[in-house]
Amino acid sequence: MTFMLQYVSVKDTRDNLAEMVGRVALSGEKFVITKFGKPTAMLVPVISTEADFSDNFDEVFGAWSKRGDVRDASSWVKKIRGELNFRRSGG
Repeated sequence: MTFMLQYVSVKDTRDNLAEMVGRVALSGEKFVITKFGKPTAMLVPVISTEADFSDNFDEVFGAWSKRGDVRDASSWVKKIRGELNFRRSGG
């Protein structure tokens, strides 16, 4: 079964996210999320459920491979997360 792309606003996505995720997971539907009427993101099925991105930042962030400030994506992400946690804890 082939579905047409469905366009939904950020607000509608926020209000209906659980239902949308269920539809994507169960039937493979795809949603284009719009902000101010412009497409900005997509909600699509995961191709492989075996993919584990938790410790594989270099592959996930490969699009940034040409950036000079992100040589080792895994270390960079861990550093940023540490900084965010420090700020949230009031430190």
